[in-house]
Amino acid sequence: MKSRKFLHLFLCFAFLMGMAVVAQAGTQGVTKDEIVVGTHTALSGPVAGWGIDATNGIRMRFDEVNAAGGVHGRKIKYIAEDSQYSMPIAIQKANKLVNRDKVFFLIGSIGTPMNNAIFPMLEKKNIPNLFPYTAARSMYEPHHKLKFANLAPYYGNIRAGVKYFVEEKGKERVCMMYQDTDFGHETSEAVNDQLKAMNMELVAETTHKASETNFVGAITQLRKAECDVVMMGTIIKDTIIAMSTARKMGWDVDMVTQTAGCNYVVPLKGGEGVEGLYGVTSIPIMYADQATGKAKVFFDNYQKRFEKMPSEVAQQGYFSADLAVIGLEKAGKKLTVDSFIKGLESIKDYQHPFGGPVVSFDSQKHLGSDDSIFLQVQGGKWVYPGGKKTILDY
Repeated sequence: MKSRKFLHLFLCFAFLMGMAVVAQAGTQGVTKDEIVVGTHTALSGPVAGWGIDATNGIRMRFDEVNAAGGVHGRKIKYIAEDSQYSMPIAIQKANKLVNRDKVFFLIGSIGTPMNNAIFPMLEKKNIPNLFPYTAARSMYEPHHKLKFANLAPYYGNIRAGVKYFVEEKGKERVCMMYQDTDFGHETSEAVNDQLKAMNMELVAETTHKASETNFVGAITQLRKAECDVVMMGTIIKDTIIAMSTARKMGWDVDMVTQTAGCNYVVPLKGGEGVEGLYGVTSIPIMYADQATGKAKVFFDNYQKRFEKMPSEVAQQGYFSADLAVIGLEKAGKKLTVDSFIKGLESIKDYQHPFGGPVVSFDSQKHLGSDDSIFLQVQGGKWVYPGGKKTILDY
């Protein structure tokens, strides 16, 4: 009788253990000692600087975790594929990561159209898409369990900027300059929505191709309209050229860019022509002389490893990887997609290591923060105007 009872208990135990093994085996990219993670990004091509720096930051954080023994005994295997910022190549590389490398999740992949096109593949395979390097609203809207973003959208940047300059700076004649692209139209929508909410109308606007290099006509048009602030749906090159053109023409109007144009390269390449430019951004820009604590350790290690200082893009990569690691830790030893998502959703009041907004997630909110940081170019650097950190929202 006792032997039968023992046998019954043994069989039950074996069955439960077998079910656990089957469940674990069914989680793509997870074994008892490894988690496979991937990125499709631009490691060559027109925006290679962004892709390289972001993956450097991600890799550094994962390497730190692996050197300390991994997460619950599992090392993180990180695979970065070069999309060359090309849609067809990005889809090809994502397909490799998903179907050949069998990644558990993607992180820090670049480009709004690339991420949008690839997400159905991820949805089909139940693969989370974490913290893409784009501030488009589609990275977290509509709400989906597999979508997580940590960049307040361009839309939010611009709306917050309009609200601030009208209410705090007393601006009355708001104008807009933007690229004739999906990105540019999102920033234009933001300006018009915020003005409508404030019972105001847009005074004037200009559009341009992403490759435009002559802004004399656009600046002349905006100047004739007597704009007192110009919101900019621009990236790096057009931000520099447009503002430098205004200054050369003797027009000292306030000009305000957003995350895509708020890059350390702007004051570095723009020089005197971009002095005074404002930025409302989702990505903080920390310089080496500002780094303390955990940030200083990162700066020192990054410089030693890559022989250059980490850009804000590298800082963003490290920050994103750190959030992913916390999610893995909170998921526990029995790692599944569902436990990982719950782990991410349980992150509350995360203090950004490089001075960004506080980050929190929950089951209905997969955007880490709606807040934007207010910066200005002074003395060849992005700094807090008046020396005080200001967080904007709308």
